[in-house]
Amino acid sequence: MKKVELILLIGTFLCFSLYAQNDSSKVKPLPQWLKKNERFVPDIKAMVQLWGFYSTGLEVYSNDAKRYEGVDDRLNFMLRRARLVLSGTPYPNLGYYVALHYDQIGRDILASGVGGANRADPNLGVWDAFFQWKITQKNETLNLVAGWFRPQMQRESITSGYSVNSFEKSMSQNYLRTHLVGTGPGRAMGLNLGGIWGKGKINLNYNLGLFNPVTEELAGASAGKQFSPLWAGRVSLSLGEPEFKKYGISYDINFYNKRKGISLDFNAAHQGESDLFQASSSYGPGFLLNWGPLNLDGEWVWMQRQGERMLADSSLRQFTARATTGHLRLGVNVPAGRFIVEPAFMVMNFNGAKNAAEQADAAALRMSAGSEKTFDAGINWYL
Repeated sequence: MKKVELILLIGTFLCFSLYAQNDSSKVKPLPQWLKKNERFVPDIKAMVQLWGFYSTGLEVYSNDAKRYEGVDDRLNFMLRRARLVLSGTPYPNLGYYVALHYDQIGRDILASGVGGANRADPNLGVWDAFFQWKITQKNETLNLVAGWFRPQMQRESITSGYSVNSFEKSMSQNYLRTHLVGTGPGRAMGLNLGGIWGKGKINLNYNLGLFNPVTEELAGASAGKQFSPLWAGRVSLSLGEPEFKKYGISYDINFYNKRKGISLDFNAAHQGESDLFQASSSYGPGFLLNWGPLNLDGEWVWMQRQGERMLADSSLRQFTARATTGHLRLGVNVPAGRFIVEPAFMVMNFNGAKNAAEQADAAALRMSAGSEKTFDAGINWYL
């Protein structure tokens, strides 16, 4: 049967080809789906954050002595963030973005820096790799982003470390990222539809994405026997001057006195049953207020997972593990000649499981537990 179908298909194609050759004057050329951007020039740029800090009073737990022991105070220089970015728009409505990273080079893990460590022989990896297609050509209503990037959930997580105005990003992003995709960088493979609706002083930015789930099995190469995709999205209502007029998945905090407006966000994500949990979800509001020199932003996220674990008496405990996290940040632009100086202050808070039973629940579902509060103060000098 398959041979007969193949013969018929070939015969039909040959007949069509012969007809086209005999009547080529009546055949119109098919329009190109994508016309090349004749002015296309690839963009290559490098970005670095060089940190230097002095650490004192650090202690490390000794398994032999069964107690914490002090280490020497030390001076440490490192590349906190380092990126090599390749981007461009080879077609009028289709662009690409690839970012390589070599973060944390030079960090001594017995110093008081944050984030992971990079070895003396530095690692180089892929940070982002995606393309963006503007589907509606005359406006920003519908866009498709596909590849390796951050699920569009929580402003802090999807804002670059080069764009925030605090000395360091809020670690609330790390609690959410590990909750969503299982890693600190917070990237996943997926598709996202998003756009901007509105005009004038009222605009709505939306995003809805579908991503591969947390890869917990087979040495991180699979989601395991049970599969459920990760859904993540956000809507942001902008009142006053909009955050941006062109759609993108890169955000800013400081508009250098050029914006007077507020953005009100709501974020949500959900993943169904996996080998690790029965369900996982997160949600919460956020905001960004820019009023001339004033920059104020914050958000709060609720996270939870449902699961079960076997107790010592062989009974099965079913439970819901919960945690919350968020931040509040304030910055003020102060003119300094032709430059801008911005004092900034941030407070971050995380609350997870406290007692032994709840911490065991959290550990079973690989959720963060305990509590953390950090304060961040600094001064930015914009050249």
